[in-house]
Amino acid sequence: MRWYDVEPNVYMAISMIECAGPNAQVKYAEYIIKLIKEKDIELNYIKNSTKNNITKQYKRWYDKNPIISRAFTYLKETTQQIQKEVALSVLAYKNEYELSM
Repeated sequence: MRWYDVEPNVYMAISMIECAGPNAQVKYAEYIIKLIKEKDIELNYIKNSTKNNITKQYKRWYDKNPIISRAFTYLKETTQQIQKEVALSVLAYKNEYELSM
C-alpha cells in the first residue's frame, strides 16, 4: 500500500494531480509546499523529509519534477491529520484554479 492510499482525500488529491497537465502539477505542488510550510512552523516535517531522502533516488511519476517530488515528500512526512487538511485544501484550490482558466 502506498503512503497516500491510507486517507481517501489524500488519495483523491494525489490522483487529481497525477492526471493534471505538467504546469498544473507544478502549481499544485507549489501550493502543497506553501501549506506545509505554514503548518510546519518548526520545520520538523521538512527536516525529516530532507534527512530521509538525501541519498534515495526514486522512479515514481512524481519524481520526474523536483518541485512535485519535494511537495509529495514533505506531505508524506507530515501527520495524517495535516495530510488530510492539505489534501482538502488542494482539492478546493483545484476548483479555484480551473475557474480562473
